[in-house]
Amino acid sequence: MELRFKILVITLIVAFLPSTIVAVYVMNNIIPQYERITYDYFVNKQQQTLERITQKIFDDMGNIAKEYTVWNELYRAVVTNDKKTIDFYWTNWLYQKPYSFSLIIGFSKEGKIISYHSPFGDIKSSDKTKILKVFKKVLNKVYSDNDINLIPVERGFLKINGKIFAFVCSPVLDDKDLTKPVAGALFLAKDVDEFVFLIQPYMVDRIYLVDKTTVSSEENLLKNHVELFDIDGYKIGTLVINYNEKTLVNIKRHFEKLLIITFLFLMILTLLIAFLSGVYLTKRIVQLEDYAISLFSGINGDATFPKPDIKKEGKFRNVELVLEYFSNEIKSKISILKQQDNLLKELFEKEKRNFEGAIKLLISIIEMKDPYTKGHAERVMRYSKKIGEKMFSKGYKIDLFDLEIAAYLHDIGKIVIPENILNKPDKLTQEEYSIVKRHSLDGYNILSNIEYFDSIKEIVLYHHENVDGSGYPLGIKGDKIPLESKIISVADVFDALTTDRPYRKAFSEEKALEIMKGEVGKKFDPEVFEAFLNVLKEEKISKIVEMKIDG
Repeated sequence: MELRFKILVITLIVAFLPSTIVAVYVMNNIIPQYERITYDYFVNKQQQTLERITQKIFDDMGNIAKEYTVWNELYRAVVTNDKKTIDFYWTNWLYQKPYSFSLIIGFSKEGKIISYHSPFGDIKSSDKTKILKVFKKVLNKVYSDNDINLIPVERGFLKINGKIFAFVCSPVLDDKDLTKPVAGALFLAKDVDEFVFLIQPYMVDRIYLVDKTTVSSEENLLKNHVELFDIDGYKIGTLVINYNEKTLVNIKRHFEKLLIITFLFLMILTLLIAFLSGVYLTKRIVQLEDYAISLFSGINGDATFPKPDIKKEGKFRNVELVLEYFSNEIKSKISILKQQDNLLKELFEKEKRNFEGAIKLLISIIEMKDPYTKGHAERVMRYSKKIGEKMFSKGYKIDLFDLEIAAYLHDIGKIVIPENILNKPDKLTQEEYSIVKRHSLDGYNILSNIEYFDSIKEIVLYHHENVDGSGYPLGIKGDKIPLESKIISVADVFDALTTDRPYRKAFSEEKALEIMKGEVGKKFDPEVFEAFLNVLKEEKISKIVEMKIDG
């Protein structure tokens, strides 16, 4: 009876203590952390999302403006005052979908309006002065970069005829020779309601414009505000994200009640199970020798070691002997399992090689559509793997096998791109370029259909994102881009620059590195690019040593 009582008490204590510790920890840590995470998600993340999406919409507006201003045909039309060409491309085109600009004003170099469209009638003279101020800022800038993407576009908000507009203003330049003087400018604006309409799909809660200088706070409602200022720094309105704080409070209360009820139920259930287990365990311990001897007697002739002579004596005297016998048997089985494990490893390596061969076959299909990229995936994989090894040695957590497969498949989405676009020797149109830009998203969708690729599909999705947020398809930046995607981006661009393309010859390695160094901190991660330079340096040393040995 004494043994049974001790076992029962110990079982109850062991079962009760973990539940108590977990309950205290949850009440003191999990619930406060839940409140902080919930607030951060519903408030701070929405604020960050609003700012990022606003910037993205402005970037899209700016890119459209540059498409219709940095163009030699429009440049000649503005210089020669070719009204027919100007109206066709500006006032008769940009107000329609998908552009939907509410206000279109074209200026000559002298500041005269040469093209105009607005459903709101003529503009007041005071508002014209604000628009001309924007035009003069565009006109007075120096545009010396040879890259169209680097040409700055004025952007912001203005109040015109009593309505708020989001605007961009781009210089008219000759894309064949960007050093030519500015011929004029194109001012494009969207009604702020249309601007907010473009933001809303990306937000969880309702967003709306308040055309006032102050915003009142209603009771029990928590709002995030983004204030809108014009070019002179005057506040002209506020974008408001609105959600009901009561919902969060109710969720918290229900969550707390659910935890309390759950823990009470689990505690009662634990005590009941512990009590029944203790009663059962005491009986089993008392009968342990009988049970051990019965198991021992049931061993057949397949045992490795001969069975010792066991006599039933009671009081646990034979348990040690039985356990020693079983221990020796287990050690023998483990030795056999180790041999089988080595065989499984060999089979795994064989399957791995077959898998890599299948991926190379898949890549060859892409290269058949785009012969200029033959061997591109293989080279990008090789550079990526070496860069990944460098980063891994610095302490970064990288799955080198996933990186290798992702580098192989980074352009898998090009399978769906028509060959006439892939092999086009001339400059792509905006529509064609948008189709090409979809290949990272198409690759993500293709890989999403295969569960094995879950660990690499996002690496493929983000390999054209830039660290400054100017990439695609989502425009994320910094640490939000996976390190593996940053590595593939460097390897991809270097190989693209140093190989022939339909529209240009390959650059030398020195010229390619000169171009890429100008993009460090913008397109490329500085630490990844430094690792890439070390890889190239080691390859050069290796080649010199091989040449000396051969010589």
